[in-house]
Amino acid sequence: MAEKCFYCSNDLEERQMHYVSFVASNQERDETLCSECYQEWLHGIKD
Repeated sequence: MAEKCFYCSNDLEERQMHYVSFVASNQERDETLCSECYQEWLHGIKD
């Protein structure tokens, strides 16, 4: 079964996977994002 992007739920290929950690409800979570969602996430943390 293919890994899915946490944000958009698209199937990911290994070369597209980006692993991120974030805090939600005082708990750290590790999730996988596709390249497009990862770029949006990076832009969001820069603002």
